[in-house]
Amino acid sequence: MHYIRKILPVLLLILLVLTACSGEGQEETASEGNTGEEEEKVLRLSASGEIPGLNPTMADNDMSFNVINQIFEGLYRLDEDGEPQLAMAASEPEVSDDNRVYTFKIREDATWSDGSPVTADDFEYAWKKAVDPDTGAAYGPQFEEIVAGASEILKGDKPVDELGVEALDEQTLKVTLEEPVPYFKDLLTTAVFFPQPEAFIKEQGDKYATDSEHTLYNGPFVLKDWNGTGNTWTYAKNDQYWDKEAVNVDKIEVNVVKDTQTAVDLYENDQLDRVNLTGDFVDQYASDDEYHTFLTGGVKFLKMNQGKNGEQTDLANLHIRKALNKALDREVIVNEILNNGSNVLYGTVPQGLSENPETGEDFREENGELIHYDVDEAKEHWKQGLQELGKDELEFELTTSDSSSSKTIAENLKYQWESRLPGLTITIKNVPPEQSVDANVNQKYELILTGWGGDYQDPMTYLNLFITDSPGNHTGYSDEEYDKLVLDSKSNLADKPMERWNALLKAEQLLIEESAVLVPLYQTGTAYLQKDDVSNLITYQVSADNYKWVDVEE
Repeated sequence: MHYIRKILPVLLLILLVLTACSGEGQEETASEGNTGEEEEKVLRLSASGEIPGLNPTMADNDMSFNVINQIFEGLYRLDEDGEPQLAMAASEPEVSDDNRVYTFKIREDATWSDGSPVTADDFEYAWKKAVDPDTGAAYGPQFEEIVAGASEILKGDKPVDELGVEALDEQTLKVTLEEPVPYFKDLLTTAVFFPQPEAFIKEQGDKYATDSEHTLYNGPFVLKDWNGTGNTWTYAKNDQYWDKEAVNVDKIEVNVVKDTQTAVDLYENDQLDRVNLTGDFVDQYASDDEYHTFLTGGVKFLKMNQGKNGEQTDLANLHIRKALNKALDREVIVNEILNNGSNVLYGTVPQGLSENPETGEDFREENGELIHYDVDEAKEHWKQGLQELGKDELEFELTTSDSSSSKTIAENLKYQWESRLPGLTITIKNVPPEQSVDANVNQKYELILTGWGGDYQDPMTYLNLFITDSPGNHTGYSDEEYDKLVLDSKSNLADKPMERWNALLKAEQLLIEESAVLVPLYQTGTAYLQKDDVSNLITYQVSADNYKWVDVEE
């Protein structure tokens, strides 16, 4: 049992994290180790990769969102049970009779980490920047069909100033929606709706959010010791945070540890307080009192690049995509490789996310298995696809991150495909997470192992990604019927629960069953070890983790 967290000897830390941390990161950690702050409450965590970026407006990946959620805050923050609670908003908003106009008051004690006030203007600036086509924000479409004017602005048909957000004064923010939105408060807990300090950003120029020193924070923590590319960083309690009394730890030290064995060694030597386990460690620790599992809302899938800029690829062929889908035995991946509580997935919306508004049936259960494992059918699709392409064989490059679990899954995918689809060759390209993110968002891949974590409790957070020209699409997929189903569900069907539900079911059927845009693999389960003296480290089925209330017993 650990009570007061003590700074451990420099030599031991360097030896244990040598394979995971850069020399620079070790020096920083060693320097902190000699501060003599033995009474500090310190939590020690690992990360699977480096931070791709800190800018809430430009973030487009789970790694960044997880960091951003600790150091920034919007009008609402999710509470311990995953429900939106007031954050930068001082009180619940005034809402018009038609549920389209919201008027928020910003709390008077909301400040940035330099002591300057968080104002309504910071929200107006951030939201308008997010929908500006010149910004190219990946999450700009979160405003589409939601905030008035966003759809036309994103298309370049209206000026940015016509977005339905206005700072009436420093503490009053008026938001006008296109239609009533049942999950609007949940949306406001996500990064792209967070405020941004305009004067500071303009002063920093291109350096803004490139490292911990060129960023202002308004969340429970500030980021320390991050140089923009390093393998270590620290969350330090934000003394300017309006609710700082609720923040229990003084700091959270994070090291990038990509190898599970190294992470487990660090945990066993009290250098980490929590560690995620890959399948080969589950049996070893399953009976341990510190072993836990959790089924997240994260979904893992493969994207297939159908083409870009008018140039089609071989993966634009529907039969080839269906062959790749049907040739995979996902049970092997889930039960033999992961072995961590993950579930096989035959759609893109996970289990446990939302329920039929009339019957209460789970979305995943109602829509069923939209793709299935059948080698004979896979071979037929493969044969027909090759004939249509006029080829006898195909070769694809599979891009994946360089974490140990991703590498193992990629090798298994290669084996299954090559052994079942004659003439197929798969070349695996393992890259650091930030390079994998870049390949995804810039569509510089053929096949890519990626996924999605969801931002709020609604199927829209998964299906909205694949509308035409969405910055989250990155596949070349475009279908007018799909677009209409999804966009109608964000607008004119918002107050028609069953029509909206059926439209979302149909949209997923089009995406997976009919068009085979993705190769769904599994809904992510997490098996992990966590020290008994750590409490209130909040993880949600959807949305980024929340460290605000985490505590370490004394």
